Amino acid sequence: MSISGEARRHLLLLTTLYFAILFLESDVNHVPLLSAGWRTFALIPVVWLSFSLVALIVVQMWPSAATSRLLQVAMIGAAVVGVIGVFPHLNANGVTWTNPGALFNPALLHGQPGPQWPLAITIGAVLGLIGGNRIAQDAAFQRAAIDWPTRIAFVLVVIGVGLSDSLATLGWGSSTIVVAALLLLVITLREIIAAQRNAA
Repeated sequence: MSISGEARRHLLLLTTLYFAILFLESDVNHVPLLSAGWRTFALIPVVWLSFSLVALIVVQMWPSAATSRLLQVAMIGAAVVGVIGVFPHLNANGVTWTNPGALFNPALLHGQPGPQWPLAITIGAVLGLIGGNRIAQDAAFQRAAIDWPTRIAFVLVVIGVGLSDSLATLGWGSSTIVVAALLLLVITLREIIAAQRNAA
């Protein structure tokens, strides 16, 4: 499946917003766990979501065959992290090989950590793969300039990711990601409204 031009730009912006929200959830819930020690699987989604966000930004700023491949690696990895991540989340909510019946407990989706969050990463990865597919051959997308509000949002995402790597600055990083996500939301809505007006 491949899209082009404005549709691709809208999808990649939306995917960046989506991954910013996923990163925020993962960071807020996983980084405190890391304070007890960095040798834990809880580090994997934090690191990979950071990498995925950077790859999404890079491919939008500098679309090419190389950045498209970078995005593919990031999204395939994110899909794997999401699928595998479901199992420790289920286990934390009492679902084990000896107690598979807990899987059918309606309270499971309200548990902590919620097993739906890793699956959300996989869903985002699919969106990113669609958005990045054949981007090097998309002349309309490559010609499109990234405006300043979008550049500012991207810079805020990168700053937020950087600040979120430490418990000391986690609050500042999370706040920066929230501001970036809100800005990306406004930009995405603006782009969709503009596209609808042009189509009318």
